[in-house]
Amino acid sequence: MNDGVEVFALPPRLIRALADATSTELEERADRCTARLRSADRDEMTDDDLLAVLQGVFRLAASAVGTGGGLYSWSF
Repeated sequence: MNDGVEVFALPPRLIRALADATSTELEERADRCTARLRSADRDEMTDDDLLAVLQGVFRLAASAVGTGGGLYSWSF
């Protein structure tokens, strides 16, 4: 049954790469992601601060590496 809920587990290698990213790399990735989203959505994306969102994800990745845990994403 598809109840509309999705859960994604990030692979350990990706978690480590996210945790090890520098602030410069983070800003560059945020800029590239923003450009791609705007291109795909024709400027209809939300006004969320993508850099702030990615910084939060990177902090979660660092925490996961530090504790030996995983990193997951889910949506409804």
